[in-house]
Amino acid sequence: MSERRPSRGFTLVEMLVVISIISILAGLVLGALGVARTRSKMAQTEATIKLLEGALERYEMDFQDYPPSDGDATGIKGSERLWTCLRTEKKEGPYIQSADARTCDVNGNGDLEIADAWNRPIRYLHHRDYPNRGNPRKGTYRLLSAGPNGIYEEGAKNSDDIVNWDINKPDK
Repeated sequence: MSERRPSRGFTLVEMLVVISIISILAGLVLGALGVARTRSKMAQTEATIKLLEGALERYEMDFQDYPPSDGDATGIKGSERLWTCLRTEKKEGPYIQSADARTCDVNGNGDLEIADAWNRPIRYLHHRDYPNRGNPRKGTYRLLSAGPNGIYEEGAKNSDDIVNWDINKPDK
């Protein structure tokens, strides 16, 4: 009678189990990396908005008003105007350096807009140009990034927009 010798290799089932486990672990790791990347971009955009707030306050101290947004309710022309105004050499300017902020040209007109971490424009609105806001607070401005989903939701509650105001408080 012949003796059966134990196999020294892996069976097909064992190999499939190992590959399945590795695939599941890889999926978990890649999912966590995606979330971390999104959070990082959100933090970068929040830092850019804070940088712009500081530059706007210095600008306002010198010129007694914030840069105009040229009557643009979308904030794209406002972003172009903001970049130009904050880079002025007048008074104590420039209020922002080229290396401090990312820029893009979303409408292809050659005028740069200040961009968020997703390379989309950060919208800028002077208080005179807030759309449908009733009586906007004088002497204010709005900065708005579309956030991770890329859809400008005007800073609505529960949106992922990144803004410079508290979206949980209504305008007064």
